[in-house]
Amino acid sequence: MPVRASFTDLPQEIIDLIIPRISSKDYASCVGVNHAWFSIFTPSLWKVVRLVDRTMQESFGSKEARNALASNCGYIRMIETTDPAFVSFLGIFQPRITNLESLTLRLKEHPFSPVSEFIFSPDLVISAAQIMGQESVDMPRCVASVIKILQNNRNLRSLSLDWGCFRYKNGDEGFPELVSAFPTTHLEKLELSFLNAIAHDRDIHDGSDKNLDLVNVERFNQSFQQPFLALKEISITGGSQNNMDHNRLAFLTRCPNVETLRLHRLDFKALEVLPACLDVACHKLSSLEWRKSLYDSDEEIRALIQTTRLGWKELRLPDMSLLGSFAFSALMESVATLEVLRIESAEELELNAFVDVLCSAKNLRRLEGIVDRQRKRFTTEVIVHAHDAYLEHVNGGMDRSWVLGPSMEHLQLRIEGVPRPDVLYFQNGKGLVIQEVGLNPAARFDVQRWIYTQLGRMTGLQELILGLQDLSTKAMLFTGVDSSMDIAAQEEAALRRGVRMFNYLSLEFSLESGLDLLAGMKEMR
Repeated sequence: MPVRASFTDLPQEIIDLIIPRISSKDYASCVGVNHAWFSIFTPSLWKVVRLVDRTMQESFGSKEARNALASNCGYIRMIETTDPAFVSFLGIFQPRITNLESLTLRLKEHPFSPVSEFIFSPDLVISAAQIMGQESVDMPRCVASVIKILQNNRNLRSLSLDWGCFRYKNGDEGFPELVSAFPTTHLEKLELSFLNAIAHDRDIHDGSDKNLDLVNVERFNQSFQQPFLALKEISITGGSQNNMDHNRLAFLTRCPNVETLRLHRLDFKALEVLPACLDVACHKLSSLEWRKSLYDSDEEIRALIQTTRLGWKELRLPDMSLLGSFAFSALMESVATLEVLRIESAEELELNAFVDVLCSAKNLRRLEGIVDRQRKRFTTEVIVHAHDAYLEHVNGGMDRSWVLGPSMEHLQLRIEGVPRPDVLYFQNGKGLVIQEVGLNPAARFDVQRWIYTQLGRMTGLQELILGLQDLSTKAMLFTGVDSSMDIAAQEEAALRRGVRMFNYLSLEFSLESGLDLLAGMKEMR
């Protein structure tokens, strides 16, 4: 008889390579093929459980589904949910879930979750009314359940929690006890969100001093047996209305190996405390991504930028109208190590201050700014005034040659001050006149060739952005511009209403003044 090969005859290492390449939607079909396939694919089918914008009752409403959940919970490695009832189930009724690698709990948007019954085992199902005396479980504050989950999963590598996880049912503060339950050995990524927590935090924050409470810091420190040695990445979303209890940041004093810090909507009281916490222990910081800023002063921005001991490799700053000379001086302290820099707004900087970065950042790979259609009323992009920089270089005794070279991949820069008396734009059938005063028309070719020479050194450049499409979606609706239209048609339509979509003051490209120097570039916009 001929020997028939089957999937199960493959070596285990080959099967391990095949399974991740199968769509997660197909695992259920694979499980139903036969008993052998059932054994092979069941762990993959249950590896990831997501209950997002769905309740436990909706996802596991039938008896068969509940039995399957109870039988296979030991295979679960990743959980993401917005259902407090499911969190309660995980923390209280299923201690067999002990091998989680990733846990994401978003409970603030879903405080009510109807559930009729809980599962202890495939044969033991008890109604919620028997346990809690009610059919609907209201648990937006379930820190006790979260703590039990964390205590049962010490190999957790990624943890993401919002403020729905930080309090007990009676409203008492539970964040210190929650942090004490964080795994210390394997946790690599931590994300905490305090956004919109004002109703829960008002009783903590009212009357509190803006400085870090040393008693609370000591309470945090005592709760930790070990520092978070594996933790490399921390994300913190603030309360947005100065309602974040800043003492909650004290856990940072036990994070000695953190390299990446991501911040979003941090209020100014938390921002005053953050640099002090980072200075205590976080001495390996090399990457800061600040996605949105509230009203922060130049001094506060400087204090945060100065928290690095090794120098920033990646520094991304949001659109901040108050970023000025103090913050810029702190940035220049890391200019030798910078590889990625994003500055969305530089309104308070001197006109050509940024030339100092271009002349010093030898390791820079990416220079980023504000993205299309995100420009605000006070946004001022990073600018180089070519005429003034050229005069400083040739007459001012200053070497203003850029050090940016082949390693540059992305350059977003607004270049102004190029004399061009012979340029006339024709838009909407009429000439668009733009006057530039104080420039020497005779220096047109010299200034442009000098700028082109700087750009021409970046032979590895993949994208060059010299101007932005400034018209926002809201402004497009006001001017009657359809976003589905061709870019040129959009511009024509906007100009009929007297609105300019593009920055016409940026560098003018001309073949006769040296565009051939950019021949090695891969892409230009």
